[in-house]
This record gives sequence, structure tokens and C-alpha cells, in this order.
Amino acid sequence: MTRLHHVSLLTGDAPATIQFYTKVLGLRLVKNTVNQENIHVRHLFFGDYQGTPGSVVTFFAIDRLWHRYDGQNQLGGIDLAIPTGSLAFWEQRLRMAGCVVTATLTSLTLVDPADTPVRLLVTDQTLPTQLVVPNDVPGENQITGLINVDLPVADHEAEKTFFQTMLGVTPENNQFKLEAGNTLTLKPSLTDSIKRFGRGSMDHFALTVDHEEALPRLGTIAAQHGYEVEEFADRGWFKSLYVRDPADNRIEFATKEPGFALDEPLAHLGEGLGLPPKFEAQRQAIETYFKTKGVDFHD
Repeated sequence: MTRLHHVSLLTGDAPATIQFYTKVLGLRLVKNTVNQENIHVRHLFFGDYQGTPGSVVTFFAIDRLWHRYDGQNQLGGIDLAIPTGSLAFWEQRLRMAGCVVTATLTSLTLVDPADTPVRLLVTDQTLPTQLVVPNDVPGENQITGLINVDLPVADHEAEKTFFQTMLGVTPENNQFKLEAGNTLTLKPSLTDSIKRFGRGSMDHFALTVDHEEALPRLGTIAAQHGYEVEEFADRGWFKSLYVRDPADNRIEFATKEPGFALDEPLAHLGEGLGLPPKFEAQRQAIETYFKTKGVDFHD
């Protein structure tokens, strides 16, 4: 069994994204860094106070990013868990922030500044004290983490086989039930078109593994079943395996450790440019480049 680790999406407006996820949703900017595949692109990580795996939403901030075009096979929006009894608080807060909100008895649906669909879903979980972000959202109402990822794909059977093979979990009614109440949900395709990445697109999502040794084992399983193994990567804060599913979505498997305090004190996460050790030698070049773009990593 496993649970969600993080989801990664695209935005064309880093300041608006930071404002929304920290000042409206009350998450913490736990890592203010760059894309390790392209150091000229910012990478923003939001989560609970410690950036616990399972709480993290990340955005690649790409200048002049165009509108996305949803396609036959893709990944859905962001589903976040909120505690029982907090729905009215969140509805009022979101409406006061200018969000257009659709409410049910157990959920709130809206879009973020990048036009990403966001759902807040009521669960019976609350954040433990050590994970509460010190802000104006009461701890008993704070978002507790990711709860679900939707997969609108054309071939449900192929997708079921992929996740059953990789996770060892049997689906129930087009849904894989994971640890901590997390789920992966197969949905009908939104359109027959070919997707084009743009604002609000989900680049990938990651599932947690307990130990680094699980990554080569999963890579072997994927290769044996004919799935494309993209790469193994050491991201510093965690180690990862990337695999393509039958719908050509990028699925990541990531370790829990060492965590975001690897390069910054816990009390000061996200307050400056965060870099894992192997990128430290490029700090000056990165800061110099982004200074020409008006970014000092303290915004």
C-alpha cells in the first residue's frame, strides 16, 4: 500500500500562485526553488508546516504560459482534504477572497489563478499540532493534505492493469483505495482531443514509497510489463522513479526522506532560494539569472 506524495502542475504567474496557496488556502511555501531539469524555471512547493509527503502541491512557474487544452488522456485537478466542521469556514473564506465556489454538503469546488480545478473535500482528519501552519487559518480548520487524484483516460482497463501491477492494489468501482484515505479515481475522458499543456495542467503526481530500495524494484516491475521507465532521479529532498502509464501520463514514485529541511532550517523553509546539495554550486548563477527577471526568491 502507498499514499499520495505530491502533485505537480504548471502556472504562468508565480506571485498569484504564491498568494493564493499561502494567503487564501493557508498552506506554507516550504520550498522556493528551481526546476532541476531547467534551472531557468521556478519550482514552488506548498504544504503543511513541515512539507510532509502527502500534503505537498507544487508548481512549475513558466513565463508566458498559454492556456491549456484538455485531452482524451490526462490528470485531473487538485483534491485537498479539510476537517469535518470546517466547510462553512472555508466557503466564507473563499468567497471573501473573490473565488467562485460551488458548494455541496461535503465539498467545495473552485479554480485557482491558473484555472486549475480545486476541490476541498471533508474528511475526519485534522492536522497534528506540529504540522499546523502559523497563519490566520485556525489549526482545526487547516487543509490536511491531498486526498484524491482523478485520471480522465480513454482506456480504463489498461489503466487499471497498470496501477494494479505497480501498486498491488485491486480497484473497486474504478477507484484505487490507498493509505490515509487517499484514492486514485478513473474518470471518463473529458474530450476526444489531444491534450496540450498550459496553465493549470498537471505535469505529474507522485506516490510515496517507504524505502529507497523500492524504487529499483518498481522500475524492474514496470520494465518487465512493457511500461516506459523514464528515469531515476535524486531530487535531494527525496529520491524518485518516473514511469509512463498507458495513457502517457507521468507517474512518480518518491521516498519520504530526507525531507525539505535538508538544506534549510525547518523554521525558515521557503524564505529564500532552496537548493539541494548538488545544485549549490549553481546558486550564484541561478540568483543572477532570476535577478534579471525581477525575482529575488523572497517574494
